[in-house]
Amino acid sequence: MSILLVGCGYWGQNWAATLASMGELGAVCEPSYQNTLRFKEKFGNINTYENLEDALAQQGIEAAVIATPATSHFQLACLCLEQGKSVLVEKPLTLHPDEAEQLVALAEERGLTLAVGHLLTYHPALLELKTLIQKGVLGEILGVECVRINMGKVRTEENVWWSLAPHDLSIVDMLLDEPFYPVSACKRNLLRRPTIEDEVYAHFVSRSGISISIQVSWLSPIKRHETIIIGSEKIAIFEDTLPDGQELKLVDYQFEQDSQRFGSIQKGDVELVAYAPVRNLLHRQAEAFLAAVRGDASGLINDGESGRRIIQLLADVQELLRMQDTRLPVLV
Repeated sequence: MSILLVGCGYWGQNWAATLASMGELGAVCEPSYQNTLRFKEKFGNINTYENLEDALAQQGIEAAVIATPATSHFQLACLCLEQGKSVLVEKPLTLHPDEAEQLVALAEERGLTLAVGHLLTYHPALLELKTLIQKGVLGEILGVECVRINMGKVRTEENVWWSLAPHDLSIVDMLLDEPFYPVSACKRNLLRRPTIEDEVYAHFVSRSGISISIQVSWLSPIKRHETIIIGSEKIAIFEDTLPDGQELKLVDYQFEQDSQRFGSIQKGDVELVAYAPVRNLLHRQAEAFLAAVRGDASGLINDGESGRRIIQLLADVQELLRMQDTRLPVLV
């Protein structure tokens, strides 16, 4: 039994290498001749197909991984599930909440596993941070700040919110383990593409009152990938651009207020948090998905329901942007 990889482009090549290293790559479905040629040069005589139905019919295929443009996710995932194959879909799961709900319902109806590629939820530093939160090391959680800005790939089929925010939304969803909802959002279309935002800032509030902010941009010359959890006792900072072992730290602080109603916050000690060494996160995600397909879903963090929640949040913020048409000020 083995896995069908649907899509062997930029990110699909990484999936191909991971599944091949695990001995799980059974076939590839890829309509692009150039991508197929590049795949065969690397991986040899694995069967390749242009048509998904033909690929799904190959003997021994038990599940599929979909790594194609977001606009195709729903149709391809539906076909896999309807053919009785469990499926992991790269983020975002779909581009519409109703489509995400349909996929979740279809997988449940067929008794199949549906997962979504929220890769960072498998990062050992974030899993350690969740343990610290659950143990109360940070105290009461007051706020969360997420920043994901850089220069890099600029999409044409999705805006920066749908391209980058799934990382941060899935991290917050995993860490807090409680519902949160958007209350405001603003945007900039710096490349002057009316329907494709290049920078988005969104503010959320959780059910228990935690304030959450997420900023994403693909037009920043400074690379920042940070998740900051502000607790009443300590502040945790996760920076996935730092070297292994330095990505998670705890910061002590003290709030002082005098009789004049002025106050100050004093920064205290900074402690690096130890966690299990980072190995290939894609490998960790693939292991959890395959275990779920084969009957043990206990380690599957990124199931279809979590994917559905993220799609709803993405769509809710997009609706705020459409209704309010609020733009960040242009700095001069």
